[in-house]
Amino acid sequence: MKIISITAFPFSLPTRRDFRWAGMLGNLGNFVAVRVETENGVVGWGEATPLPDWGGDFGRHAGETVKTVIEMVQNVLGPALIGSDVSDVTRATQIMNHVAVGNVYAKCAVSIALYDAWGKVTGLPVYRLLGGKVRDGVAVAHMVGLMPQAEAVQEAVMAVEDGVGTLQIKGGVDSARDISLITELRRLLGDGITLRMDANQGYGHGKNASRVVRQLTDAGVSLVEQPSQGLRYMSEVTASSSVPIVADESCWDIHDAYDVVRERAADCFSIYLAKAGGFGGACKVADFAESHLMACDVNGSIESAIGTAANVHFALARPSVSLAAVIAISAPSGTHPYRVAGHYYDDDVLAEPMAVKDGALLPLDAPGLGIVVDEEKLQSFRSDK
Repeated sequence: MKIISITAFPFSLPTRRDFRWAGMLGNLGNFVAVRVETENGVVGWGEATPLPDWGGDFGRHAGETVKTVIEMVQNVLGPALIGSDVSDVTRATQIMNHVAVGNVYAKCAVSIALYDAWGKVTGLPVYRLLGGKVRDGVAVAHMVGLMPQAEAVQEAVMAVEDGVGTLQIKGGVDSARDISLITELRRLLGDGITLRMDANQGYGHGKNASRVVRQLTDAGVSLVEQPSQGLRYMSEVTASSSVPIVADESCWDIHDAYDVVRERAADCFSIYLAKAGGFGGACKVADFAESHLMACDVNGSIESAIGTAANVHFALARPSVSLAAVIAISAPSGTHPYRVAGHYYDDDVLAEPMAVKDGALLPLDAPGLGIVVDEEKLQSFRSDK
């Protein structure tokens, strides 16, 4: 089934509240939609959630913007794929890597759209194209952004009341605040809730980061994500920590994963489809992690329904992706199942809400990504009009 067009355009979603993390300069909820059409009229949807102010250790992986993603998709990646069979996803990755270095968010958006179209052509959900599901749901971790402590406590407690069992707490700006917040949350929520502190590299030098992680551990933290920057300091922290250390900014692709394991710089990986350039690259990281007995999650920048659906399929199909996923629970306006948990946007571009049970997203069994994109609503959310 030949590809006849690949287009891209920007759109935005309304947020439930302001969400921030360390180093974030822009606003949540800005995306690029990618539309792939085949010769028989099948349409596949993909998405990028680019951030110009976020990247790998010491700028090793560069940020992307809405404009750069659109430019790359429409004028570089897309033209190179016209005429290709939509099912030749590995070859498509090779072609994209040949015509462009980096630009992994743009490549990921195309990858998602190709898999969506391929699944629709074959009548199979994407998780089956990835090898079939290994679990019956994807547990969701709710992200508690940078906010005053009283607001963070309220957000966290309400998310747990909704039914999630894991919280990702954003920190890294003020370690004393982070320790105090974890202490209060552990006291209020008890031992049954997983508390994952994400410092976004904010605790600095390895010695200081190690000291803060020890204090967080005493306060009741369960895991600490990216406490420092660079494998040297991450290794120092990991060696001294009694709780698992998660590599996020330090691990984008399979090459980074090799380096992290060689340097013993983390116990877990936080995988983004975007960091790895799409499904193929993300599967390599997850399978490598499995071979080293490392748990992973699937994470991102709080995608719309299109990206969230892709994340769900990936998590369903990879054994190592066993940690609760920091992803949205997508639903149209007025239909969200929870007050707070996974509820980042007041509206979304899918026709029906995603199904959840006990804080976990259930499999999307329809062909492709398994969602119906409300194209009229998507057009209304375009930010280039």
